[in-house]
Amino acid sequence: MSSLTVSDAATGSGRERKLKNLKADEVSLLLTVLNTMSATTDLDAFRTEVSEDLLRLLKADFLASYIWDQESQVFGNFVGLNSDPANVERYMSYYQFHDPITPSLRARRKATLVREVMPQEELEKTEFFNDFLLKDGQHHGMNLHAYEGDLEIGDLRIWRTKKRPDFGDHEAALLDAILPHFRNALLNARTIARARGIEAFWTQLLENTHIGVLIFDETGRLVYRNKEIHAIERELSQGEYSSLCDFVRRTVKDCGVCTGWGPFSLSVLRTVRPQDARPVTVVMIYRPSSRTVTADLLRTRYNLTSREAEICILVYKGLTDREIANALGVAFTTIRTHLSRLFLKLDVSTRSELVYRLLEGVLDISF
Repeated sequence: MSSLTVSDAATGSGRERKLKNLKADEVSLLLTVLNTMSATTDLDAFRTEVSEDLLRLLKADFLASYIWDQESQVFGNFVGLNSDPANVERYMSYYQFHDPITPSLRARRKATLVREVMPQEELEKTEFFNDFLLKDGQHHGMNLHAYEGDLEIGDLRIWRTKKRPDFGDHEAALLDAILPHFRNALLNARTIARARGIEAFWTQLLENTHIGVLIFDETGRLVYRNKEIHAIERELSQGEYSSLCDFVRRTVKDCGVCTGWGPFSLSVLRTVRPQDARPVTVVMIYRPSSRTVTADLLRTRYNLTSREAEICILVYKGLTDREIANALGVAFTTIRTHLSRLFLKLDVSTRSELVYRLLEGVLDISF
């Protein structure tokens, strides 16, 4: 026989429950439950894996566990044993909003017998009992709700059939002993799920870009390449791709920022992985795109009229004022008037300055 003291300080009551006369099988099951909670990091998996051991430990018949969604203010993410799925669906869609006991059980923040918040005879008069609990044969209940600060993060709802006696202090103390481990398991699983979600988001984003992406860890080891890199590899010969890879590794080692190789431009970014903040080097490989100068581009960029944009394109092509007038079917003096207005609007004084202004930021003009 063993005894274990369980502090109830987290509830603010200062009361301690003593697990007296623990049997060998109870100690074994309790340790198994705690070990599973500490070893399994998936939110659904660890609750599923402890379910049968918890029912054996508490000599119970039914287990339900929900995760509270603070944003939508509903219970969801159900995991359980021995409940009719149709009955669970009834709870999710209706009875959780017509539940006379769970709000009071949630407020206790410790293992609490249902009869501590509502006498059994009163419970048996409710719609919740007769049309929901009895559908599965649930009769005597006990709940445990875990919190992080003021936010509930998950629960355990344990029930027995009418054939068994009601739960007592011994079972409540066992469940209280599990509480800190259950809370930590929920927090760990939530953190890992959030990190996996972030990682999945970035992976999907990187896989759907037309830029080749290579990611190297802090040791220089390649840890990720997207499908665009595979396309580049198929496009190049084996020798060309090997040369590109060697160039990329030198660029990463030499801490290059922007450079080029053959038809490709390379950009290098030092950052951290979103899931664990470890340093990585990201290399982006792409073909520089040449922009076509169109009348629509100039009209939008410089707030020109359609006619002014057309004249700018013809100036860019090298036509004289008279040639522009003939091309557009207007008077020579009209073209001169438009050009004078364009010089004022774009703050230039010659045709050469006009062309340079039109191409500024569109083409890389260097000497």
